[in-house]
Amino acid sequence: MFFYLHIPFCRQKCLYCKFALTPKFDELKIRTYIDALKREIEGFFISHPDTLIETIYFGGGTPSVLTSGQISEIIEVFREQKGFANVFEITLESNPEDITGEYLDALSELWVNRLSLGVQTLNGESLRVVGRADSNESIFRALDTIAKCSIENISIDLIAGLPGTVIGQTVSDLTEIFSCITPKHVSIYMLEDESYPLSWKPHLPSEEIVRSEYLSGMEWLQSKGFHRYELSNFAEPWFESRHNRSYWNHSNYRGFWLSSASFVGGERFINSPSFSGYYRGEKQSEGILSPESLRIERIMFGLRTSGVSLDEFDTVSTVEKFQREWLLKVRENRVFPTSTWIFLIDHIMGELI
Repeated sequence: MFFYLHIPFCRQKCLYCKFALTPKFDELKIRTYIDALKREIEGFFISHPDTLIETIYFGGGTPSVLTSGQISEIIEVFREQKGFANVFEITLESNPEDITGEYLDALSELWVNRLSLGVQTLNGESLRVVGRADSNESIFRALDTIAKCSIENISIDLIAGLPGTVIGQTVSDLTEIFSCITPKHVSIYMLEDESYPLSWKPHLPSEEIVRSEYLSGMEWLQSKGFHRYELSNFAEPWFESRHNRSYWNHSNYRGFWLSSASFVGGERFINSPSFSGYYRGEKQSEGILSPESLRIERIMFGLRTSGVSLDEFDTVSTVEKFQREWLLKVRENRVFPTSTWIFLIDHIMGELI
């Protein structure tokens, strides 16, 4: 099974962020939270004693605000329950400001074998406007430290479309990053309309520029041997995120801590997004997904990833229509997206389903 651990602490909250987190925390709040997590993990394995651990993903928030000792304490709960014989991937998300050689060495000793670094952009003005705690100085210092560490599987997060974005920003960022380190994985997200304050609107790049930034970034990565295995995710062969793939192929996954989602035995449920609700054990369940709901999700996830069987569609006429418009393509009875379709995803899904 795949396990996600949500760390809801950040030194400051970026203005585009919509995740459940708080910039107000101290050692007592972290201690209380870790103790609750340990109880939740232990309780899960008591009720699911035959479950094997395939991946563990520390997300957030900013997991790197935790000390290596606190990370060790959490990982040890898993180790005590099942051992690590079947663990393939342990990922920790980090902000550049938290990266030190000592911290990375400690993580490596704890079996953390994948680091996801939230760069977002190297445009200093964009970093300031969106409220990032990092600066170019801290980013390049982190990259220099990562270049010397023993963790090989490094992932970089970028966002296309932040206020202040200039033409060529994404390729420029990638070029500078790759001059410092050689990541195995890169995510390029596009800023969503509902994610930013309305006051940003006059300062955002046009839709055409955002599209160009994404596509130019994709082409640059492909020229370096990366392939797109999901709408926003690119990797060298064999370095795709096994954990993230579990979400898209309906594998069983269990989320622990605040606001984390789970999919177990066909049921999807979410922990409470509030601390008080989480500590009371509150969860919101969608119930067991119906065969029709699963079919719709297979289409949605398939088009974002490796394609979907033509047999999943009630009618092929709409697929043929989008083929003629070069939004979809069909090969060996499977439907795949073209690069053009990315920017019309809501419209296409609305007609296909």
